[in-house]
Amino acid sequence: MSEMEESVVYPYVVTAPGQGVQRPGMLDPWLEGVPEAPALVDDWSETVGFDLVEASRDATLLADTAVAQPLIVAVSVLSLRLLRSRLPVFRGAVLFAGHSVGELAAAAGAGYLSAEEAVGLARVRGAAMSAACAMAPTGMAAVMPTRRDGAPDEEIASAVTAAGLTVANFNGSHQFVAAGPLERVEALADTPPPGVRVARLPVAGAFHTEAMAPAVEPFARAVRHARITEPASALLGNEEGAPVAGPDDLRRRLITQITSPVRWDRCTEAIACHAPDALHIELAPAGPLTKLLQRSHPGARAVAVATPEDVDRAAAEADALISGGQHA
Repeated sequence: MSEMEESVVYPYVVTAPGQGVQRPGMLDPWLEGVPEAPALVDDWSETVGFDLVEASRDATLLADTAVAQPLIVAVSVLSLRLLRSRLPVFRGAVLFAGHSVGELAAAAGAGYLSAEEAVGLARVRGAAMSAACAMAPTGMAAVMPTRRDGAPDEEIASAVTAAGLTVANFNGSHQFVAAGPLERVEALADTPPPGVRVARLPVAGAFHTEAMAPAVEPFARAVRHARITEPASALLGNEEGAPVAGPDDLRRRLITQITSPVRWDRCTEAIACHAPDALHIELAPAGPLTKLLQRSHPGARAVAVATPEDVDRAAAEADALISGGQHA
């Protein structure tokens, strides 16, 4: 089930968030709510080379890309594990997508990667990107229209380019992320064009741009040696919102994603096409992808999973859909 058939309509969409969602204590609810979580996290700590539990409670450590990325993926796959134990989600009935590093968690959900492999790749990815960030001062900023008389999308994207920056994320819902040299990010934030709002993001560098080129080869080596299998469910890629066409295609996409923009707007378009009435579930540590969905599709059924209790809410939503006959 590596490619989506035109006739398939998915009853569930499961998304995984990217960096920026980390917060101290985010792992704790899952250690308590998932019976096998403590043992799994111990194993994953061995894989990544540091104590995930200790790091998850330390705001200073979480600010390090090398620490944040494997922790985000670990929390996402734990929430998915609990979700699968509570939700009537059947093989092939789910469309997965992940934003940036969330693509690793989504790939695990679709069956391409084991949870341990996904967490381990996130560690290599995060460490390589952290090292690239240290080579030159770069940064990122969210760029969007003002609430009144906001600029159209084309003007916002043009303003980013005119500032000597790159659009690193096309998030949809009129939200872009600009990235590049730190002084240019600061200049855009200090003097935004008319109709444009700019907010600096607390990240270490210009992700998804050529500034991350030094991270490509270390991560590519890890991806080439990773065990990637045929999936059980469909997965959308960040590059263009197109379905991933098997293990070799996933390897290529994971590597090129390091320096390529995240096209979440195209993922959203593909989801709307192939899962128009789906229940949307954002894996922990959830929030931003659900907010983007609700802006673009206010009537969509969506559950942002932040705690194990939210899994129960997702199960109740699924039961309501099934009892209503929408996904019999």
